[in-house]
Amino acid sequence: MRSPLSSLLILTIGAGAIGCSILTALSCDFIGVEKVQVDDVFPDSSYLTEIGIFYFSSAIESCSVHNTQLIQSSSFNRLFIASQIASLSAPLLGLVGWTLVLSEVMISCCRFQGSFVLQNSLFLGAFLFQCCTFLILGQTQFCFFDGTFNCQWGLGSMISIASASLYYFCSILLCCLPRPNAYLDVDSGDEASLEDEKV
Repeated sequence: MRSPLSSLLILTIGAGAIGCSILTALSCDFIGVEKVQVDDVFPDSSYLTEIGIFYFSSAIESCSVHNTQLIQSSSFNRLFIASQIASLSAPLLGLVGWTLVLSEVMISCCRFQGSFVLQNSLFLGAFLFQCCTFLILGQTQFCFFDGTFNCQWGLGSMISIASASLYYFCSILLCCLPRPNAYLDVDSGDEASLEDEKV
């Protein structure tokens, strides 16, 4: 049976992953850019210095939110919107998986077993969605011109990598650590305890 310390380890790492995932969405500096010209989305884009998933910074504005209406009607492709959806989905899935693991610790007296497959799927889904935040690079006006890659990795992208790694590590721990015994699992020796209760 999985020990409470093992579950606490997963909860701690999972909380770090969720926190990093939220910081990624809130960062203004996912990538550092130069020579960007997307005036229909960013005013005075020639001054643009950093772009986040939901925020951007320029020489004249510090950490301003994107105008999503402009993005939907602009020359942007759908990869940018996909990265935004992924950055919201990753912490949501991670939080649900984290809550299921927490329920095993809180209801351990009743030997409640959360679904291992569901927990693992949620953390793996959060990992995949977190990796999809890098779809922002598919917006070619940002980084690809003159046939070369002209962006710098920002703090937000590093945090996103850390978050994805922690989600994946949670999934590995769920696979490697012993699983809790099922509630009233007759095959694991509960038959004897049921007989004692009858006596």
